[in-house]
Amino acid sequence: MNPIRSSLFPAWSVSRSGSRLSPWSGLETEMDRLFAAALAAEEPATFPVDLYADAAATHVRAVLPGCRREDLRIDLADGQLTLSVVPTAPAAGDAKPAATPAEPLARRTLAVPEDTAADQVSATYVDGILTVTLPRRPATQPRRIQINAA
Repeated sequence: MNPIRSSLFPAWSVSRSGSRLSPWSGLETEMDRLFAAALAAEEPATFPVDLYADAAATHVRAVLPGCRREDLRIDLADGQLTLSVVPTAPAAGDAKPAATPAEPLARRTLAVPEDTAADQVSATYVDGILTVTLPRRPATQPRRIQINAA
């Protein structure tokens, strides 16, 4: 005889891997997602970047079509490189007002190598492609010290 199960809570089910699944897991996941979306501050969008390095430098390349050079901001501080798209005043003939200058439309932050020569960082923006070059500091070579006779 099968006993009749009377409970206010549904039974736990077992997944294919053998772990126990809560009957409420789908609801819990959806509620977590909704609350996280509602309570989270609106973050600017991100954009993909390509990173590559050679013997002399690390290079960061981002494809940003439609952006003006004046709308791009590059900051290097505390070992972090931040690339932002911050719209400035609209160009002559643009009917669409720009967002406030403090609000970036898109932002990407990357950690830079420790051996970066921060005073030699350069950037170019040609045909919608932003390239930031982070040169490396020359490696310090061990120096042999000669001992002189007294």
